[in-house]
Amino acid sequence: MQVFFLREAWRSLNAHRGLAMTAIVSLTAALTLCGVFLLLSFNADRTMRAVGDRREMVLYLRDEVSDAEVQALQQRLHDLYGTTTFVSRAQAWEEFSEQIGDPDLLEAVDTNPLPASVRLKLKPELMGYAETEKVARSVREFPEVEDVRYGAEWVQRLDAITEGLKRIALVLGLVVALAIVLVLHNTLRLTVLARRPQVEIMSRLGARDGFIATPFVIEGFMVTVFAALVSLAIVAGLHQVVAMRVSGLVFLPPVWMLAFVGGAGVLAWAAGSIAVTRVLRAVGP
Repeated sequence: MQVFFLREAWRSLNAHRGLAMTAIVSLTAALTLCGVFLLLSFNADRTMRAVGDRREMVLYLRDEVSDAEVQALQQRLHDLYGTTTFVSRAQAWEEFSEQIGDPDLLEAVDTNPLPASVRLKLKPELMGYAETEKVARSVREFPEVEDVRYGAEWVQRLDAITEGLKRIALVLGLVVALAIVLVLHNTLRLTVLARRPQVEIMSRLGARDGFIATPFVIEGFMVTVFAALVSLAIVAGLHQVVAMRVSGLVFLPPVWMLAFVGGAGVLAWAAGSIAVTRVLRAVGP
């Protein structure tokens, strides 16, 4: 039975090559736009994760805090909020000296004014602005902590950029999904109308709508998957051109490519089933 459906779908494609090519071109254009944004989103997400991994909260300690209190504080922070790194006053001065790089300026300072600190790398679930702000308020209450710094404005902007990218991806995904539905509906409608005599004969002989519709749905699925593969090839070509000028730009991993093609195919199957069912009811005897 499956072979019959595939053969009928392939025969319909060959018989209506003009419609198939028009559908492929239209779908390729929409899917290429989606693929380009998917590539940008993947690289942006990759960059955001790399930046997010470097989010640190710096807890400046009071001068009178003992080594035992520092160890207890680190253990408490580790249990509640994430991993910690202790930076002594000597280490802080060494890092400061490397950043300044001017020995004349450093000689003007008689004593080391920098306090010891604990660098806190938050757990992933605490990296949002609201969560980070809540953690900062809590650790300020610790008796060993004199001050807390973590770049609240920078964290807030990073979260805003991430949310903006997600909203744009959602809107573009809905637009592309609508384009696939419209293109498949019009293409399959014209295909069914072109084979109206055969459809009417099959219907009079008692064939169910699902049996009649399946070859058309498979046809739409094949057209969409082929368009998705072509669009991926186009996006890969664009990536190669841009990657020569922009360092660090990577292409989509296999899982993302599979999800892109598979998602387009699933959407095509669902849209084709709905479209063909409606068309068959309109042209039926």
